[in-house]
Amino acid sequence: MQERDLTLAQQGDPAAFERLVTPYLKGLFAFIRRRAGNEGEDVYQETLLAAWRAIPGFSASSSLKTWLYAIAGYKCADALRRKARSPLTQETDETLGDGGFEEGSLEKIDLNTALKRLDSEDQALLQLVYLEGFTLRESASVLGIPEGTVKSRLYTLRKTLKDQLGR
Repeated sequence: MQERDLTLAQQGDPAAFERLVTPYLKGLFAFIRRRAGNEGEDVYQETLLAAWRAIPGFSASSSLKTWLYAIAGYKCADALRRKARSPLTQETDETLGDGGFEEGSLEKIDLNTALKRLDSEDQALLQLVYLEGFTLRESASVLGIPEGTVKSRLYTLRKTLKDQLGR
């Protein structure tokens, strides 16, 4: 069914394109939101529009999921460059706040705080591998870095988080 939808989407069928990308949308939005912050919704729309425009040229040399996340990575990088050129303004995003005081929330707050201390590239890597289930090779492809770099960064990040959390 996915091959048929791919063929239809490449011929301009928006419903087929929607069926292809729908399984990845929730994780894709979370990935973009983590990297692009307040710009996340705009970058998400730009990513889907870019994917729609590029689907005729998609070849099955990579998975559709990896291809979508790679487009999202480029769009996030573009947004970060635009943001770096714009005047400094700090907005508070209340939707990203820590949880309340449910059972275990102190551990969650500690982990959230430790994760927020990491730069966006490191956060993106952790999200791809541990939340989205990407392989090291796929993560390297999405982030545009060598697979060996992914391995060494993950090792360093795990050590850093353990040190920060005191475990």
